[in-house]
Amino acid sequence: MVGKIFVTLIVLLAIAVGVLAVYLPRDQVVQLVVFREFFDVSLPILAFGALIKYLCCCGKKCGSCGSMNCTNKECKK
Repeated sequence: MVGKIFVTLIVLLAIAVGVLAVYLPRDQVVQLVVFREFFDVSLPILAFGALIKYLCCCGKKCGSCGSMNCTNKECKK
């Protein structure tokens, strides 16, 4: 549930920034460029971390539900 709310907020933020980029005067759009520079630096770092997590993660899945981190007692049999 929290994940869906987070994704919704990110999408709404992206739409708001896009609308601001279209309607703001040129001198105020420069302030939006700071967001782009932030993501230019942070996204490769996050991608590298996700790659390491994927490579180091155990690939064993639960037999009945298909989840990797299952806590269901029936799956542990």
